[in-house]
Amino acid sequence: MMSKPEKMQYRAFLSYSHRDTGVARRLHKTLENFRIDKDLAERETPVGPVPTTLSPIFRDREDFSAGQALGEQSRMALEASSFLIVLCTPNAAKSHYVNEEIRLFKSLGRSDRVIPVIAEGTIDGVDECFPQALKFKVSKKGTVTKRAEELLAADIREEGDGWSLAIAKVAARLMGLSTDEVYRRAERERRRQGRIRTIAASIFAVLLIGGSFFANLSYQQQQTLAEIETLVARYSFVGSAEAAVPGAKEALTDAITAIAQGATKDPRYAEALQYLKDGKTEKAEALLRRVAEETAALVESRSKQAATAYRQLGAIAGIGDPKRAREAYAKAARLDPGHIEGMFQHGWFQKQAGSLGEAERVFRRVAENKASPPEDWIIYWARVGLGDIYTARGDLGAAAAEYRSVRDTLNRLAASDPANARWQRDLSVSHNKIGDVLKAQGKLKGALTHYRASLAIAERLAASDPANARRQRNLSLSHNRIGTVLKAQGDLSGAETAFRASHAIAERLAESDPANAGWQRNLSISHEKIGTILGVQGDLKGSDTAFRASHAIAERLAESDPANAGWQRDLSVSYEKIGTVLKAQGDLTGAETAHRASLLIAKRLSASDPANAQWQRDLSFSHNKIGDVLVARGNLAGAQKSYRAYLAIAERLAASDPAN
Repeated sequence: MMSKPEKMQYRAFLSYSHRDTGVARRLHKTLENFRIDKDLAERETPVGPVPTTLSPIFRDREDFSAGQALGEQSRMALEASSFLIVLCTPNAAKSHYVNEEIRLFKSLGRSDRVIPVIAEGTIDGVDECFPQALKFKVSKKGTVTKRAEELLAADIREEGDGWSLAIAKVAARLMGLSTDEVYRRAERERRRQGRIRTIAASIFAVLLIGGSFFANLSYQQQQTLAEIETLVARYSFVGSAEAAVPGAKEALTDAITAIAQGATKDPRYAEALQYLKDGKTEKAEALLRRVAEETAALVESRSKQAATAYRQLGAIAGIGDPKRAREAYAKAARLDPGHIEGMFQHGWFQKQAGSLGEAERVFRRVAENKASPPEDWIIYWARVGLGDIYTARGDLGAAAAEYRSVRDTLNRLAASDPANARWQRDLSVSHNKIGDVLKAQGKLKGALTHYRASLAIAERLAASDPANARRQRNLSLSHNRIGTVLKAQGDLSGAETAFRASHAIAERLAESDPANAGWQRNLSISHEKIGTILGVQGDLKGSDTAFRASHAIAERLAESDPANAGWQRDLSVSYEKIGTVLKAQGDLTGAETAHRASLLIAKRLSASDPANAQWQRDLSFSHNKIGDVLVARGNLAGAQKSYRAYLAIAERLAASDPAN
C-alpha cells in the first residue's frame, strides 16, 4: 500500500538522461499542464487530497563532471519531492546520475512512490532501459540489493500504452486515483476540445469564402449549437436512473452533437434529430438502434476478416519465428475473441514463450466454452495446455489431475470409435504427459508403464499405415521417452537399445525425404540422444562422434534459414553438448570455445524476444556452463562473473512468476 506523503515542495522529481532531454521536456510540460477536474480537487486519496494541479515538477538539474556525486540542488529537490518519475531509456540505464537519484530517493523510504515511464528500449537484454537501482530494492543505508523490485511502468511508446494512456497512468499515481477514472476524464476533455477545434476550423473556412455567406452560415451554426444545447438541457435529467450515472450529461452531449453533425450526411440521423426535437425519444432510439446494429455488423465482419488474416499470418510465422507468430495470434484474439480455435493458438504460443498467466486465462476460457461448442480436440488440448502450465510452475499434482482427466476423456472417445486414428494418437499423447509428470516426481516405474502404453498405441498406428511418416515419427518419439526412463533407472543397455530403435526410424524418414527439414531435425535429436547415453556409459569418443553428427545437421538447418529461431536454438544446444563432452575429455579450451558459441546464439535469441522465458533460461544455462569450464581452468574471477550473470537471469525469471 502506498504511504501517504507529507506536504512537499514538489509534486515529483523527473529523473532522466540529458541525452533524452527532448522527451523529458515534453513529458514535464504535459504533466504540469494536465487538467484536473474541479470535482476531483481535494478528494481524499491514499496519497493525500487530490491537488488542483500537478505542478511543480522538478526537472532542471546541474551538470556534473564524471565521477562527481549528486549536486546539493538535486539532493535537496529529491528530498522535497513527493514522487520520483524516471524516464526509462537505454541512456538512462547507463546514466550514473539517474541511478544515483533513484538510489537516494528510495533510501528515503519512498520506494512505493517511484514511477517508471518507458520511452525506449527493452526491460532487459542489450537495449535495457531500467537502471539497476530501479530494478532492485534499496536498503535504508542506500545499498542496492539483489532483491528484485516489483515495477509498474507506464509506456509512452505507440506499441506500449501510447502517449495519452501513459500520461493518465502517471497522473493517476501522482493523484492517488485509478488510471481508468483519470483516463476517461482526460479522453472526454480531449473530445470536447476536438469538437471546439472542429467548429472553429469550420468557421475559419467559411470566413475565407465571403462575408455575406459567412454571416448566414454563422447564424445557422449558432442555431445548431443552440438546438443541441436545448436538447441536452431537456433530456439530461428526464430519468432519475440516467441522471445518477456519472458522466451522463457529457455522454448525452456527445451523442446529440454527433447526431446533429451526421444529419447533413445521413437522412436517418436527420430523422432521429427531428424525433428528439418532437419529444419522440422511443422512435429516435429505435432508429438509432438499427443504425448501431448495421454499423456493428459491418465492423464485426471487418474485424473477423482481419482476425482471419492475422491467424493465417500466425500459422506461417510459426514455421520459423515464434515471436511474430505469437504477436499475430494475439492480434487475432483481440479482433475476434469468439474464434475458439484462434484463441487456443494464442494461448499455446503464450505458453511456449513462458507467459503462463495469459496462457492459463486463455486455456480456461477455451476449456469452459459453452456458447459455441468447439471440436473435442480443442477442449482436451486446452486441458493439456493447463497441465503443461502446472508442470512449469512445479505443481505436479494439479498437472497430473489435468492429464488424467484428458486421458479419461480420450479413453471414452477411443473406445466409442476404435478406428478414429486421431483419438488414438491423442490418447497416446495423454499417456506420455502422465508419464512425464511421474518421471518428474521420481516415480519411474509408473512413468515407464504409461510410456509403454503410449508406445503400444504408436506401434499399432504405425503398423496400420507404414507409409504415414507422422505415425513413424510418433513411434520414434515413444522409443525416446522409454530410453530416457531406462537411463534414469540405470538400465543403460536398455536405454541405448530404445534410443537406437528411435534413431533407425529417424534415419529412414530423413533418407526418404532429404529436403524435409523436420525429419532432418528429428535425426539430429536422435544423434544427440545416442551421444548422451554413450557419454554416460563412458564412451566419450562415441559420444563426441554422435554429438558432432547432430551438430552438423543443426548447422545446415540454421544456415538454410537464418531467420528460423528454432533452428538457431537447436544449433546453440548442439554447441553446448559438444562443449560438455570436450570438458569431460579434458579439452577445456575446446569446451570453452563451444560453450561461448552456444552463449552467442542464446544472447541473440533472448535479445530478439526478451519476453520468451525459455530463451532467457537457455541464456542462463550457457553462462552456468561457461562458469563450470572456467572453474576447471582455475579462472575463478571469470567463473564468478559467469555465475553472477546466470544468477541475475534466474532471479528475474523467478520474480516474474513467483508461482513457478
